Amino acid sequence: MIVESCSINILIYDSYSLKDKRSVLKSILEKSRQKFNVSISEVGSQEIHNKAEIGISCVGNTNLICDQTICSVLEFIEGNYNVDIIKKDPWF
Repeated sequence: MIVESCSINILIYDSYSLKDKRSVLKSILEKSRQKFNVSISEVGSQEIHNKAEIGISCVGNTNLICDQTICSVLEFIEGNYNVDIIKKDPWF
């Protein structure tokens, strides 16, 4: 069993309040959980309205599967939301 995780910092465009941020984050977190079966949560920058720190973890049989899953989640987030990933830190 392999467990891999990473932390990302995202910049959320068109977010002018914590309510706007919550709306975008809720969608990102729920859709990522459903589509990729990963554990994902906001882990920092909770009081800043246009930035968020998100933790993602994945369990699999091989490192390759876990790496591909986490990369797919990152591509999904950048491709479907008006956000930029400004920092990515692996937690191995």
